[in-house]
Amino acid sequence: MNDIWQKMNDVLEDYLFDIGDIMITPETRLGEIPDWDSIAAVSLQMLLHETFDVDLPLDLFHENTTFSELVALMEQPDRISEVVRMLRERN
Repeated sequence: MNDIWQKMNDVLEDYLFDIGDIMITPETRLGEIPDWDSIAAVSLQMLLHETFDVDLPLDLFHENTTFSELVALMEQPDRISEVVRMLRERN
């Protein structure tokens, strides 16, 4: 997780969000990012695709998702469809 997390953190700080005074950690929930909305979710989805060549469905970018959860899915892409199915069943 360390390599992916470090690269993700660098990209987030440089290109995506004005994070204000919060420190983003692996346990930060997406909804804790100032001005988190659907446009920010799409931007993060696209940024991760461009940076890591990974296709994470937009369903995964809800406000309760943590960065560590995204990293875990990036490390185990075979679990993505299972997680998406669980999220849809919960809603």
